[in-house]
Order: sequence, then structure tokens, then C-alpha cells
Amino acid sequence: MTAITWWQGTLAAALAQAAAQQQPLFLYWGAQWCPPCNRVKSEIFAHSAVQTLSRQMLCYQLDGDSHGAQALAAQLRLRSYPTLVLFAPDGSEITRLPCELDGERFAAALAQALAAHAAGSSAAQAMQAALSAGRALSVAEWNLLADYSWDTDEGALLGERALAPTLLALLGSGVAEVAAAAAMRLRLHALLAQASSPEQGADLLLAVCADEAVARANMDILNNYGIELIKLCARRETVAAALRDRAALWAQDFWLAAPDKLAAARLQLRMARLLAPSAGLQEVAREQVAAALDAASDGYQLHTLVNTAVSLLNEAGLGADAEYLLQSHLPNSHTPFYFMLSLAGSARRRGDTAAALDWYQHAYETAVGAATRIQWGVTYLSQLMEQASADGARIAQARQALLADLATAGADAQYQRNHAQLQKLARWPQLGF
Repeated sequence: MTAITWWQGTLAAALAQAAAQQQPLFLYWGAQWCPPCNRVKSEIFAHSAVQTLSRQMLCYQLDGDSHGAQALAAQLRLRSYPTLVLFAPDGSEITRLPCELDGERFAAALAQALAAHAAGSSAAQAMQAALSAGRALSVAEWNLLADYSWDTDEGALLGERALAPTLLALLGSGVAEVAAAAAMRLRLHALLAQASSPEQGADLLLAVCADEAVARANMDILNNYGIELIKLCARRETVAAALRDRAALWAQDFWLAAPDKLAAARLQLRMARLLAPSAGLQEVAREQVAAALDAASDGYQLHTLVNTAVSLLNEAGLGADAEYLLQSHLPNSHTPFYFMLSLAGSARRRGDTAAALDWYQHAYETAVGAATRIQWGVTYLSQLMEQASADGARIAQARQALLADLATAGADAQYQRNHAQLQKLARWPQLGF
């Protein structure tokens, strides 16, 4: 099976071609430096089942650093990297898909989205039918809503609705009687949206962890939001122990990809620390990191593995190990400036302000891409204002460099992620941004 074929040209031309061919259009919005984006490339786009499904669609990559990308993203309601959207041939959205799913689960979610479209439905139509009680939803439609990427919605599906009451309304629409697996996932989303009581949350997480199939189907939520979920539950020690034990199994699962195993190892460590902090966890963390890095299959996967490994090592109190890992991977990284921000953070935690500012500066000076340079420039300038406000010459130099980047970006500097970054400088009106 060959790799996914990505449309070359403008998005407008891609949408026109999709309409002409009467094919859905799959949109990937991301950036070269983004660890979740790199995971998507190595785990989802490289999966044979996803590649097979891609033949039913026209596929388009929208890089956040490309010319006019941020303005276009504002029109399409794209913000977080990565965002994965499936459009109908008429340009309307079928659904938004979670980037945290593994390849197998993502293929299943994409297949059900394509099937729903073929049957004349979409996430918006399914939600409207459920909320209005206009008709009964099929199992496929409930699965479409359960696998919707609420994190990257940006109002595309919700509109002006708040997430928590919307999820509660969906759960009250009979989903449990029709699609038990979809109901469980929607309940997890509702818990994260703080729409459940602490006792309900505890019961839910214990039930999820007790069922291997259910836990596996929701591994993305548990791995990425385990700490947040625990904070919303009663009986935290009991729930943390159940989540720790489930994560420990995933961390050693031969069939899981290295990024998911390492994310599970991090979850295992976090739960173990909540229960009984122990120095013995450090050696386990080192072993898990070494095994994951040895299993890296390509540069994209290695990038996300190093990022997760650094987080895991810091959680284990191994800051020096984390810094060494970052330093050792700078020469071969395709976006070393991303890891330089982590090195700056490590220096800050050590209280070494000078080293931190040097890393922030080096990261900015080596950053590549219009939107990326604005983000890194704002970060560097903000740190100078916070940590070295008396260094007028250095601040002036950083300000001028950022102004040059804004000029290069042109009108795109006023949209989406660029605009959000510049808003961070509003604390210092003297800078004139």
C-alpha cells in the first residue's frame, strides 16, 4: 500500500475538485514542530487501513506556516494543531476527528464517518436529531458523535452551545439503550467538561478500567487526560489505582505503538505518584524511555517520543536526564527549536535565568515558518519582559526582530494563532503591539 496522496495546490482548488468528483475532502491542519502532529503522521497517516480509506477521499494538508494559512484557518474555524476535518463534497463539515486515537481506532472512526456521509448524515445532523428528538439515531450516528473531536470544535458543531449541557442532553437522548460504547465515551467527555458529580465520575472510571475492551476504546482520553479525570472524581485513591493498573498493562503491550506505550507509562507514573511516591519509579521511568526510543520507527515518531519522554522524566524527578535527552536530540531533530523551549523551561526550573533566556533567544533565532516565528518571537519577548525588564537593548532587538516577522507575515499576522500570540503582549503596552 502506498502512502496517502495529498492534493497539491490551493484549498479552494481542492474543494472544487472534491465537488467535481463528488468525494469527501479530508483536511489536516498542523505544523512541522508540533509533537501531536508528528504522532499523527507516524501513527495515523502511516496506518494501512487509513491509507486504504484515503482512496475514498481527496486529502489536503494545510500547514500553519504556509502563506495565508492563518486567515484561511479563521474562516474554517481551525486553531489547535492538529485539527482533522472531513468535509462533504458541498463543503459542509461531516465531522472533526480526534488526533489522539491510534491508527486502528482512527481508521474505524474515519470509516464510520464516511459511512454516515454515504447514508446522508453528519455530526451536525445527528446532533440536531438527538437534541430535538426528531428521529432515532443509528448506532453509527451515535458513534460519530462519541468520536467527535470536541477539543478542536471551535464552535463548528456546537455553535453557541456550551459543551457540558450539550453532552448531558445527548446522554439523555437514549444513547445508552442504542449504543453502549458511544454512551460510555460521551460520559467520559461529560466528566471532563465537569458535567458529572465526583461519585458519578468515580463509578464511571472504575467501570471503564474494569473492562479491557472499553478501556482500550478510550485509551486516548485516559492517557491524555488521566490527571484531569482523577481530580474530578471521589475515591481518588481507588480510582487512581485502577487507572495505574490499566496503564501498566498498556505500557507493556507489544501491539501498541511506541508513543502510546510511552504515554501509558507516563500515566502509570502519575497515578503511582498520587498513591505512594517512590524513588524506585525513577529507574522504571528510565527503562521505559530507553525502550520507547529504541523502538522509534521514523523521525516523526522520534520527535513525539522525545517530547513525551521529557515529560515522563520530569514527572519522575529526573530533570537532568530530561535535559540530556533534549540536548542529545537537537542535532538530528527536524525542528530543534521546539526542543530548545523545553531546555529553556528546564533552566527556569533550576533558577538559571540567564541560560533560560539564551535558550529562548536561540529557539527564536533558529525557528522556521511565518506563524512559528511569530509564536517563538512572542515567547522570547515575553520572557525578556518578565525576567530581564532592565535589559533595554536586548528587548529592543527582540522587538525589532518580531516586527520584521510580522511584516513578512503581512495580513496573516492578524488572524487565528498569530493574533492570539500577539494578544499576549498586551500586558506591556509600551512595546507597541
